[in-house]
Amino acid sequence: MNKKQQILDLRRSGQSLKKIAEIVGCSHVYCGQICRAAGMGGAIIEQRLTESQVADYISRSGFTYVGGYQSQRKPIVVRCNECGGTFDRQFHIFRDVATGTWRDSNECPNCRRRKQEQKIIEVEHEAQQKAKLKEQMKAERLSRDVNDELTRRLAIHVCKNCGKEFCQMVTGYNSKTYCSEKCQKRYFNRSRSEKRHKKLMQREHDNDISLEKLFKRDNGVCYLCGGSCDWTDGEWRDGTFIAGPSYPSIDHVKPIAKGGTHTWENVRLACRECNWIKRDST
Repeated sequence: MNKKQQILDLRRSGQSLKKIAEIVGCSHVYCGQICRAAGMGGAIIEQRLTESQVADYISRSGFTYVGGYQSQRKPIVVRCNECGGTFDRQFHIFRDVATGTWRDSNECPNCRRRKQEQKIIEVEHEAQQKAKLKEQMKAERLSRDVNDELTRRLAIHVCKNCGKEFCQMVTGYNSKTYCSEKCQKRYFNRSRSEKRHKKLMQREHDNDISLEKLFKRDNGVCYLCGGSCDWTDGEWRDGTFIAGPSYPSIDHVKPIAKGGTHTWENVRLACRECNWIKRDST
């Protein structure tokens, strides 16, 4: 028997091109050309199987054959051994047509649908649990923040300026250091004056300098604007004297911050407004 006839006989028996090539000892491309020329190309040639053979093949895939077999290209009725449900399935699906081998990894559509539904339920349940846990953590964090804020506002502190005890819940001022904005400003001004005084004491200075003496020396005239300084420009508010813009003040020609001294040669009389303007510009 020549090789061509052997290929055609094997093809008629239902063998795949790949299997024929292994048996004959040639390439599957050559086998395909011979088979196509003889009208035997394409998928594997169908063999007539008995129902017992079909039942045996189907059992290999984990199902039970029920009936309906006519040919390998027609659907049959099978029963799932896991859920007991019956369904139609193409016979060739259980068989790999290209290689002629039987598949053992088919899945029942009812089982697959049930697994998908179960997966959806599990995903939804997990999402609900995560959302519930998130809301619980948010409520706990909010409650903790409220308790911490209440504890902070009820805590007793000592004012750094006046030395009195206070709590933020009573004063309404959001500070653990000062009981009020007024005390905070006073402490800041006093600290600034103390730092300035310390700098003055470290340099040459005249202890006899006073605002009254300077007013008399400069005849009450502001050396910056040439206007007259007014002792009466001011008012008392809540026990504190608030000076007006023309109230007299001591101005250092060369600022203390830039190395100036507190001496008669470096001080001039200036109205309060001009003194502030000069300080901001320098």
